[in-house]
Amino acid sequence: MSGEGISSDVLDVRKLVKELSVEELCQTAEEFFAQRVDWDSLHAKPFADIDETPELLICFAQVVRGLDLLPDMTILDFGAGSCWTSRFLSQLGLKVIALDVSPSALKIGRKLYRRHPIIGNRPKPKFLLFDGQSINLPDHSVDRISCWEAFHHVPNPAQVIREMGRVLKAGGIAGFSEPGPEHSKSPQAQDEMRTHRVIENDINVREIWSDAQRAGFTEIKLAVVNPNTFLLSLDEFEAYVGGEDSGERYTFETREQMQHRRVFFLFKGESEAPPDSRQREGLLADLQVEPASNRIRAGKRLRLKVIAKNTGTSVWLPAPEAAWPWWQKSVLKGFGRRPHMGPDRVPPRVGGVRFAIQLLDEAGKLLDIDYFRYHLTPGQGRLIKCGEAVEFSIDVPMLRSGKYVLKCDLVSEFVGWFASVGSKEVHIPIEVIS
Repeated sequence: MSGEGISSDVLDVRKLVKELSVEELCQTAEEFFAQRVDWDSLHAKPFADIDETPELLICFAQVVRGLDLLPDMTILDFGAGSCWTSRFLSQLGLKVIALDVSPSALKIGRKLYRRHPIIGNRPKPKFLLFDGQSINLPDHSVDRISCWEAFHHVPNPAQVIREMGRVLKAGGIAGFSEPGPEHSKSPQAQDEMRTHRVIENDINVREIWSDAQRAGFTEIKLAVVNPNTFLLSLDEFEAYVGGEDSGERYTFETREQMQHRRVFFLFKGESEAPPDSRQREGLLADLQVEPASNRIRAGKRLRLKVIAKNTGTSVWLPAPEAAWPWWQKSVLKGFGRRPHMGPDRVPPRVGGVRFAIQLLDEAGKLLDIDYFRYHLTPGQGRLIKCGEAVEFSIDVPMLRSGKYVLKCDLVSEFVGWFASVGSKEVHIPIEVIS
């Protein structure tokens, strides 16, 4: 963009970029966070300001959706600041690396994690100081990069994009939520640049895409986002849903909103890894279960012969053999501790696939959702490829006398039961006698 048309009383961000070095801008960021005493407002983000919360959450959701995240992925949270986005990503089960140029910002982020601990067994975050030029990570070491409201502060976008391309794996995605192409001229941006001597760049996606191609990125996609709630009367809503109203007013308002917002994604080629069982899509099995008998004495074990074939499009990840569903307890009184449960209580791996049994009564009422689980390849811990079948025999403990149904299925830990995505489960009626 040329300098023509910029009035003398408007601070030109390009001039500011030339005046300030990367090192000076890093120090400016450090001074900003070091002087903050209102940690409560930083730690409350994105819920610190009721006016900005909706847009923050909507844009966060858009980037999360576009990044196509899976648990256990390594994600670099670029310009993490007080780390509220990092903490949300940790809660999603990602291996987060919070990156920022300010040591004080990362200190605030560490305090946030201590103040609001992550719920459940999730990977611990890492905090990494950025010198504004090179990211201290090996080549091809992260699966995803997220950047919320940080890239427009970068004075050297081509260099930073090059570093992002270097650390990102093949098939990786970098997702951004940033202001629009006229951001530097907004009153707030002008005030920030004058008061704090920070960079408030315009986001020119064409220039970013040009830099990204040289950095090894192969595709760019932009999201159409309207952070405002578009309210219609009942008649207007029904007309819109029914196709009588083409939605021109919504399109116009969305286009207006997009003048001031850019949510975009840079893609680095295709992933070399096949889809796996950390996601529901692609989970499918042909399951065969044959009991040695349908009648057995209480306290004995029932031998089941199982054949499980991967008929889906995702490989099945192995699960820790010693793991058992430690978050559940039997709903049946008097059953006591299950013989098949190990004492070490190793948490299951997200997406690890197991053979599993739910216990029903004779009428089909659920008695125990986690009655029995079994590792598909004991002692091996290997992937089950698409089209591959595994065969094994197991001894399932039987309980007090009565008539039951064993509902047999496969489960991807912390993802879901195969039956919930269309796989066929096997029901085995069992009579337990005294």
